[in-house]
Amino acid sequence: MARRRITSQAPRLERDVIVRAALVVLDREGLPNLTLRRVATELNVQAPAIYWYFKYKTELIDHMAEAILTEKFADVQPRPLDQPWQEWLIESMKELREAMWSHRDGARIVAGAHLLPARMLAKLFDVSLQSLTSSGISLSVADVIVGTTVHFVFGRVIEEQSGPTPEMVRSFRLEEKFAEYPTFIRNARENYPNPQFGDEFEESLRIIIDGAIKRYDLK
Repeated sequence: MARRRITSQAPRLERDVIVRAALVVLDREGLPNLTLRRVATELNVQAPAIYWYFKYKTELIDHMAEAILTEKFADVQPRPLDQPWQEWLIESMKELREAMWSHRDGARIVAGAHLLPARMLAKLFDVSLQSLTSSGISLSVADVIVGTTVHFVFGRVIEEQSGPTPEMVRSFRLEEKFAEYPTFIRNARENYPNPQFGDEFEESLRIIIDGAIKRYDLK
């Protein structure tokens, strides 16, 4: 069976065309198997045509991160003044999580990107800092809160995307595999009855934010 390609004819190459093809390869092959040569094959061109735009895989990954974030945050705006900063931040972090989940290994792509050319991440930080400082939070404290929540989301989604599939989870025999850890088993059964082990993402964010509010005596 012939390999599926974006078009039947070689397209006129531009950076965004290459990035879109790279995202197709990423979704199909995963980050470890993403190579410039595979992207060239996806586009039906020779590898040197890709090297003209991207000399290294890391350069391509930076532009892929920018594309992933732009899909979600191109029009991101600071919080409305009548919206609590906590709620704005939680919703923004949920959208960041969704953005990274929009592509296979998306969290590893975004978390590993450099601010240049992945400027959209800088934009998200800027808007987040504005949204907190406009509520009276100092810039230094806002930086700690935004940085902590963003890094939590990065780590959380990397773990989610690296974890077992729902099918694998359903096949787990906790009582057999972890018989010596009864509290672990009881916790899994009581607090994560869903085969995908539930989702405490928003609750975790609120714990982080509530801790910051208490530590810095915020409103």
